[in-house]
Amino acid sequence: MATRFDQPVVRRPALPLTARDERDLATLRRETPEREALARLAGEAVPADASEGLLLHTLLAVALARVREEVEANGYAELAAQRTGEASERRAVARRRPPSWANEE
Repeated sequence: MATRFDQPVVRRPALPLTARDERDLATLRRETPEREALARLAGEAVPADASEGLLLHTLLAVALARVREEVEANGYAELAAQRTGEASERRAVARRRPPSWANEE
């Protein structure tokens, strides 16, 4: 088990990295705005001596959190669209319904 993870590490997969990926990781190792942004998004500081595995794990955790947020936002937008459709349907039905006083003589 890695000492800096809060859960047991169950496997260590190989990860192909491009030259661009290597440059981006090097940027995240230095005190840069990108590293500060990663720390804010992760909700915790990224240690200066972070291992490559820890850095990649942090990036994965941030990416997965953003994916979950996107799914939730889309779900809420879909619910809102459904509710809007239901409301307009109720209004249309109400417009077609004769008023309560229509049959009075």
